[in-house]
Amino acid sequence: MATDETADIVVIGGGMVGLASAIALKDRGLDVVLCDPGEARARTSYGNAGVVSRGSILPMSSPALWGKLPAYLRNADRGLRLNYAHLPRILPYAAHFLASARAARWRRAAEALLPLTSAAYPAHERLAARAGTGDRLQRTGWLKAYRSEAAFASAALEREILAGHGVAFEILDTAALRDLEPALIRPYAKAMLLTETGSVREPGRLIEACEALFSGLGGRRLRGSVARLAPDAGGWRVDLEAGTVRARQVVLAAGAASGALARTLGYRFAVAAERGYHRHYALHPDSPPLTRPVLDTGAGSILSPMGEHRVRVLSGVELNARHAAPDHTQIEAASREAAGTLRLGGPLDNAPWLGSRPSTPDGMPVIGQAPRHDGLVFAFGHGHIGLSTGPITGEIVADLATGQAPRVPVAAFAPERLLRWPRLL
Repeated sequence: MATDETADIVVIGGGMVGLASAIALKDRGLDVVLCDPGEARARTSYGNAGVVSRGSILPMSSPALWGKLPAYLRNADRGLRLNYAHLPRILPYAAHFLASARAARWRRAAEALLPLTSAAYPAHERLAARAGTGDRLQRTGWLKAYRSEAAFASAALEREILAGHGVAFEILDTAALRDLEPALIRPYAKAMLLTETGSVREPGRLIEACEALFSGLGGRRLRGSVARLAPDAGGWRVDLEAGTVRARQVVLAAGAASGALARTLGYRFAVAAERGYHRHYALHPDSPPLTRPVLDTGAGSILSPMGEHRVRVLSGVELNARHAAPDHTQIEAASREAAGTLRLGGPLDNAPWLGSRPSTPDGMPVIGQAPRHDGLVFAFGHGHIGLSTGPITGEIVADLATGQAPRVPVAAFAPERLLRWPRLL
C-alpha cells in the first residue's frame, strides 16, 4: 500500500554517498527518509575495488589519453570499450572529456581533489567504527604495476603531480615487488606502492552495515525508484511506487541515475555512465594471499583481495547505455590476464557483476546547492572514487543542508561548472 510521509529531508540514493549523507544528516538531528531501489548488487559501491586512497586525485581524462586514442577508438585497448551504437549520445560528453585531457587541467583537478581525498580515510575510519566494520578497513597501500620500463616512464607526470602534493609512494623493482606481494607471479618491471592508501574488504558488507546504522539511528527508508521529483509548497515532493514523501530539502545522490532525475528539473549535466564488471575467483590453495589491491596497467584491470583466498577481478571502463545488455568482452579479457598474474582457481560467481559509475568529463564530483532551486543539494558524479570519498561527502552534504561552511572546499565541484556546457545525454 502506498504511503504519504513527511520528513525534514529526503536522500535519493542508497550507495555509499547517499547512505553516508543520510547518516550524517541524522547526526544533525534531522528527520531523514532514504529513497533507494533496494537492489544491493546494483549499487556501484557494492562492486568496486574497495580502494580508499589519498592519491586518487588524477582523473581519467589524462593527457596520456591522446596517445591511446587510436587504440581506444578501435576497441583495441583493454582499459576502454566503446559501444558505437551509443556513440551519438556520448559525443558531447566525449568532446568535453577530451578537452579536459590537458596537463594544466589535470593539475587543477588534482589540486581541487586533494582536500577531499585527504579526508577520505579518516572519514571511513569514523564511519566503520560506528558501523562495526573496522576490521574490514585496512591501510595496506595499493599497487600500480607496470609491465615494462617504457610503461613506467610514461607515467612520469602522474608521479610528479603526486609528489608535488605530498602523496607518499615508493617505487619497487621486480625483486622488491615479489618480496612485498609474493602472490603475484607475473614479472612486472616496476610498481608504485601508494603507502597512505587503505582498502575495504567486501564493500557490499560495509554498505549493509551502514544501512543497519542508519536504521538504528531512527532513519526511515522507502524502497523503489523515484518516479518524480518536484518542488511542492515551499519544499519538495518525491514520488515512488511505495508512496510519496514531502520534505523541506532533498539530496540527490543517486549515482549514475542522478542525471536523468536532474533533467526533469531542467538541469542538463555533462555526465555519463561508465559501466564496469567484476568476477570473483578463488586463489590456488598453494598460493600466498593477495594482501592489497593491484592495478595492472598493462591489462587495464584491477585485482583486489576480498578475503583470505578470494580475489575480485575488475574490468576497465565500458561506455554504453546504462541498461544495455551486458557485454562480457572486457571482464573475460581481464580474467584471462589475471590468470597470468595470480594462481587462480575457478570462478566463484555464476555470472559477472555489472554496475555503472557516474562520470563527469573533468573527473570531479558534483557537490553543492542547486543553483535554481532552494533546498536541493547535489552529491553525485564521483566516478571511480565514490566509495572512497563517500563518507566525507556525506559529512559535507550535512554541512550544506544545515547552512554550515563545508569542512572541505567544494567550490571546484559546483554544479554550475557542468551546466555551462551544451546539452548532452
